[in-house]
Amino acid sequence: MTNSYGSISQDPNANSISVERGSCFNRTPLIVLGVALTAFGIFIGSRSFLDGASPHGDALLSPSGYWPGGLYKIGGVLQSNSPLPVPQEIPTNTADAATKGWVRINEPCNPLLGEEWLYGGERSLNVSASVYFTPEVGDVAGVLSAIEVQYYGYVEENLVGTYFSEAKMSKDGPYHSLSVALRNGKKEDLCNAETPATTENSAYIMISPGMANKIVPPTEDSPELRSNWKEGSCIKSMGFHWATDVEKGADLTYKAENLVPIVPMYSSKNGAINGIFFAATSRKQSWPEGCPSRSFSCASPSLNMWDMSPGLTQVNAMPYYMCSNFCGDCQFTGADDGMFTTMHWFFKDTFFGPDPETCGDQEKPFCRSGKYPVMVTP
Repeated sequence: MTNSYGSISQDPNANSISVERGSCFNRTPLIVLGVALTAFGIFIGSRSFLDGASPHGDALLSPSGYWPGGLYKIGGVLQSNSPLPVPQEIPTNTADAATKGWVRINEPCNPLLGEEWLYGGERSLNVSASVYFTPEVGDVAGVLSAIEVQYYGYVEENLVGTYFSEAKMSKDGPYHSLSVALRNGKKEDLCNAETPATTENSAYIMISPGMANKIVPPTEDSPELRSNWKEGSCIKSMGFHWATDVEKGADLTYKAENLVPIVPMYSSKNGAINGIFFAATSRKQSWPEGCPSRSFSCASPSLNMWDMSPGLTQVNAMPYYMCSNFCGDCQFTGADDGMFTTMHWFFKDTFFGPDPETCGDQEKPFCRSGKYPVMVTP
């Protein structure tokens, strides 16, 4: 497992390197990430992901009709002047990306992902996520085709080569990458520079294409989801979390090394996918030591692209802990430094808007089973 600081690297110019890898819960208010976000007033709204429309009109779609119709993330860097963790709107086509500071990097198109774009054009510890687009064709913009996160530092060694790439090098040191495809590169040419991408794409999410090739079901009623994933809590503005284990599937071992590092979230209203989060089994956010855990304005100038939080503890203790996303007998072990970090991406506007994710007006993480993690008492 790796012991330095950010998904499948597609950097043909990067040199491969060798890196050492290295009592029942009570229903008192939980100040986990989702609740903290609500407390700070960052509700952003949503429209059904099935309608293919942008939550802000067709300005993000050129032409309209592609899935996903929007892309949002929680975290710093892109709006460093914003003192609160307001979810940030990410471009869904190349025309919008170019006007918002994203730059296509000079690397060959990846047939399973598309063409890689980075905010500011340079891969770094602070800018540790990429978006991929299909090529522009004439005056028709390319469209969103994948997301990738670069993990600097520790990753689980047993997941390298299946979920994480081999180690690559950037100016800030070694990283492993984790990719999520949003279009099916086996059924369409994501590098086609002659014909624009089809508008008739349905919701599609594949983790680590070319390696694990693990499909995330787009709806909560999927037999695959219900058979091989375990339902977790519903958190306001996010939805119902589901997770799976590389060894036992839905029968989670709660070992950090076995957690599939992508956790999908589904609508409490119609079961459609709201978004996903990338999970890291170590601290990744550069939260300043002098800033209290809830002082977003204090920490904001120092933060990178991971969620705007000091991280989630492995131990079930307030205020931020990993098992807040889970239900039942959840107690993780094996996190490198006793911490988890998440990076949330949403495919629709689940906070503000006309159709926010409310989890049935539950103010606390809610488990349909009625079973909650055991909390550690001080």
